[in-house]
Order: sequence, then structure tokens, then C-alpha cells
Amino acid sequence: MTPRPDTIRLGSLQEGAVYLATAALVFSGALWLVLHYFMVKQGEFGPTPHPAEPWMLRIHGAAAMAGLIVYGSLLPIHVRRAWAVRRNVVLGISVICFMLLLTVTGYLLYYAGSEQLRPIISAAHWVIGLAVPLLLWWHVASGHGASTKTSNS
Repeated sequence: MTPRPDTIRLGSLQEGAVYLATAALVFSGALWLVLHYFMVKQGEFGPTPHPAEPWMLRIHGAAAMAGLIVYGSLLPIHVRRAWAVRRNVVLGISVICFMLLLTVTGYLLYYAGSEQLRPIISAAHWVIGLAVPLLLWWHVASGHGASTKTSNS
């Protein structure tokens, strides 16, 4: 049985959770970037990180854990049903790939980043992370456009 296109759309609670987790991740990550690269002060023994920097990493890590749960909750119904009716597949796969890359680079930064690879992994992580809101917006807008066309047919 093929799912109806309107059953692909997220419920308001799940949609809100996706937006909240994404906002928390983007905001904490972007604020960390600003603090890390633009708010460094020269101390007695060299550059001193901003005192809020470790807190932004803690918030970002907590938001990442919540994000893994929220984004994972999309797989059994939203992703599976969209795949079955072949709606918004390319952008959906792109969102999934971005989230997987962020998960892997975040893991590597925390657990396995060598001093030589760390700057490369870090740059990849924040470039992809800053692109996620645009990609997510594109995915949602494209999905809403497709559902409007379907309901008007």
C-alpha cells in the first residue's frame, strides 16, 4: 500500500522539535565560532579563550544529543513514506547526508581528531553546520510546494 502524500508531513510537535533542535545546534555552534575566532583576549600567557566558549560547546553537545533523537525519529515514518512515494527524495537524501557528516565530524572532533586533522575536521563541521538551515529550509519549502501541487491536482 502506497502512503498518501499528506501522511508524509510532520506533526506539529515533531516539526517543532526539528526546528528547536536545529536552532539550538546552529545558534550554539555559530556563537561558539564567534567566541572562538573573534572574542579571544590576550592574557598574561598568550591568547585566552572567552569564558563562555566552553559553555557553548557544552550546550552544543547537549543539543547534538537531542538532535540525534529528533532527527532519528524522522526515519521510521517521514523518510520511509517519502521514499515510498518518491517525494522530495534528492533534498531529503541531502539533509540525511549532511546530518551524517555532522555526526561523524562531531564525533571525530570530540574523540579522534589528531592535531593535524583537527583544523580540517573543524572547518568541515562548521561549514556543513552553517549550511544546514538553508538546506533544511529548501527541503521544507520544496516539500510544501510538492504537497500543494498534489492537493491541487
